[in-house]
Amino acid sequence: MSQRPRLTWHRWEGVYSADFSLEGVRRRTRQLGELLRNRGWSCLVAHDTRFMGVQFARYAFRVLEQHGVAVSFCPTPATPPMIELALERRRFDCALLFSAGNRPHWFNGMHALVPLAGENPFDGQVQPLSEPTAPYFPPEPLPTSEATSVDLRTGYIETLRAQVDIDLIRRATLTLFVDPMNGATSGIVPTVLGEGTQTRAVEINREPDPLFNRQTPSPSEATMPRIRKLVKESDSHLGVGISADGRALGVTTNIGDLVPPLEIALLLGQHLARQHRLRGLVVVPQPEVLPPGLAAWEAATGQKIELAADPAARIAEIVAQDRGGLVAGITLAGEITIGRYSGSADAMVAALLLIELVAQNNAKLRTLTDELRAKLQGTNPS
Repeated sequence: MSQRPRLTWHRWEGVYSADFSLEGVRRRTRQLGELLRNRGWSCLVAHDTRFMGVQFARYAFRVLEQHGVAVSFCPTPATPPMIELALERRRFDCALLFSAGNRPHWFNGMHALVPLAGENPFDGQVQPLSEPTAPYFPPEPLPTSEATSVDLRTGYIETLRAQVDIDLIRRATLTLFVDPMNGATSGIVPTVLGEGTQTRAVEINREPDPLFNRQTPSPSEATMPRIRKLVKESDSHLGVGISADGRALGVTTNIGDLVPPLEIALLLGQHLARQHRLRGLVVVPQPEVLPPGLAAWEAATGQKIELAADPAARIAEIVAQDRGGLVAGITLAGEITIGRYSGSADAMVAALLLIELVAQNNAKLRTLTDELRAKLQGTNPS
C-alpha cells in the first residue's frame, strides 16, 4: 500500500467587502499560481455553498490557468473531507477550496491544501513573477470538459459505504432526521443508504442556501431547535446535524436532548472498540467536572481517554504523528475526527457510525446515552 501524502491546510478568510475582496482573491490566487507552477503541482479548484462561491472558484480557475497550472474544477459543492480523499488517492497534488468553514454567511475564504513541503501561499512571501491581464469577473460558466467536470461525491460516498455496515443499517427499520444545514453534504445520507432501504432518513434544510437560512451553519443548541422538535415529536431513533462544511456534528436523542461532545466521542469510542476492533486514543475537551467512571470506561473498552484544553491542536498533532492511533477526537464545536477513516474532521463518517451503533443495538439513542451516563457516574459498572 502506498504511503498517504502528507498535506496541510492554509486558510485566508474575511468578511465580504471589508476583508474578503476580489483584489484579495486575485492576489492570493496569483501567489498560489506561482507556487504551483514552480513546483510543477496540479490543482483542483472547488467551492461550497457560500454566496458567490462558484463565481470565485471559476475566477480562480482562470487565474491559475493563466499561470500555466494544470488545473481542474469541481462544479458541485464540496467539503474538505471530499477534497482530502481525492488528494489521498493522488488525483491532484493540491486543492483550492472557496469556503469559510462554519463561520456566518457574511464570511468567505480561500482554503489551500498543499503538501507539507510547500510554502504558505497566503502569507505574502510568495510574490507573483508576472502580472497577466486579470480575467473578467464574474466569469462565464466553464466549458464542459473532463478537467471542469470533476466528481468528488461519488468516490466519497463509496468510501462511506465501505466504512460502516450499510446492510445492517438498511435492514434496521430506523427513522432518523438529518440536517445538512443547507451545505455541501445535502443528499449524502439518503444516497449512501440507497433505494429499497427499510431505514428512513429524512433530510431538512437540504436545499443549498448561500445565506444558510441566516444562521451560523454549525450544529449547536441555537441552530438545532427544528430537528430536535421533529425527532421528539416523531419519536425517531436519533437526529444528526452536519455543519455546512461537513466537519462538525450535532446529535439529538429521540426525546430531543442534545448529546454533549464528550458523550458523542465515548459512544463512538466504545462502538469502534466492539464492532470495528479499533483501540487507541479518544481525545475530548477537558470537562468542567470529571465523571468518576472514566477509568472504568477505559478498562471496559480498551481505549485511552485524553482530556485536552485545546482538542483541535491535540488532534492535529496526533494525526500528524500516528493517524491510526486516534480512534476518535472531538472539539467543543463538534468537529470530529475518526483517525482510521479520515485525516481530519469528518462529521459524515461519525454520523454514519452512530447510526450503525443504533442499528446494532436495536435501540433508540436515548437508551444508549442513559447507559453510558450510568457507567460514567459509576452506577452501572457493567
